[in-house]
This record gives sequence, C-alpha cells and structure tokens, in this order.
Amino acid sequence: MRKGLKSSLLVAAMIGLSGCGDEASTPSSAQAPMPKSVAADAQLKPQHFANVQAMVEDFADFAEENGTFKLISSDPLHIQLAAQVVANDLEETIQTELQRVAIYGVYRTLIHTDAPAVHVTAVPMEITVNPYSARFLDAPKVDVVVTRDEALQAAKNLIEVESLADLVTPDNSMGIQIDSWSSAFQPYYYKLEGQQAVLAELGGKR
Repeated sequence: MRKGLKSSLLVAAMIGLSGCGDEASTPSSAQAPMPKSVAADAQLKPQHFANVQAMVEDFADFAEENGTFKLISSDPLHIQLAAQVVANDLEETIQTELQRVAIYGVYRTLIHTDAPAVHVTAVPMEITVNPYSARFLDAPKVDVVVTRDEALQAAKNLIEVESLADLVTPDNSMGIQIDSWSSAFQPYYYKLEGQQAVLAELGGKR
C-alpha cells in the first residue's frame, strides 16, 4: 500500500532538516524556531472531515483511482478498502494486511468524521509490477459493521482510553498535522495478534 501524501511530506521535511552535517547548514540559535511545548501538542485535536471521501482523499492512503477505496453506500455508510498484496505472499502477511485495512477503515472513519456507524469490507488486491496490473482476490476478506459507541467500547476493553480521539496522537511540528496511532494502540493495529483482538471485540467476520 502506498504511503499517504502527508507521510511523504513528513519524510521530505525530515530529510531537508537534517542537512548535510555542515555547520553552515545548522541554523543559529537566533534563527532556529522555538520548540513546541508539550502543552501546545496536547491541545491539538484529530483532523476532522465532512465525510469519509474527503478523509480518504486528504490522507491518500487509499484512492478510488487505483481501486483501493470504494464508497458502496453513503446511508448507511459502507466502504470497501483493499489491501495490496503480491503473488506468493505468505498467508499470515495477507491476513495481517487485510486486518490492518479493516481496522483503519473503522477507526479512521469514526475518529475523523461524524459518521455514527460504519460498515467496512476489506478485500485483498493482488498487484504486479513491470507491467503494473491489479486484481481483486475472492478470499480472504474481513467484514465489520460497528457503531461509534461499539467501536469505543471495543477500544476501552483493550487499552485505557476515554474517547476515540485518544487512539491517535496529533502532531504538527513539521508544519503539517499528522495524526499517528497512539503508542498504546499501535500493537493492536500493526501486529497480527493485536489485530485479531480488536476484530474479536468489534465482531468482525472473516
């Protein structure tokens, strides 16, 4: 899966700030920007979008153009997200990617929009390069239908949170806001066992 535009900009900004190690490239104390305070960071709220389409377009982790995002229905809200895999990927790798995509669809939608509920269907998309091709696989897939309250309770059953916003850590120290997954939630987003625990709480079907 391709990285989002904001992630790319963040990497570029970090490279630019690192310079070449020359003293001349290091800003003087008078020129250097003042570090942000922890209190200022704490005041940041997760980004908010009018609808899931606007969120997907802004984050750029998925896109209608390449088939990784599809709005199946607006009311009730039902989206399809595709996990990009390659031929001969291990079954565990495909399952991890698929479950991560499903969790992304649920929590990004409910954190960053006002949707009261969401139905997420996560499917695998097998891609090849040189030349590029893509096709949807019939299996496996993950299907989750969950309300905002149910998603919050599922998270509370696993980690200490008060709201869905607690699942991300907003930061704009590089000039653009990035809402990364919180350190407490990351094991449940990236690791197979953690993902399975989340989906079990959400009632996801595989």
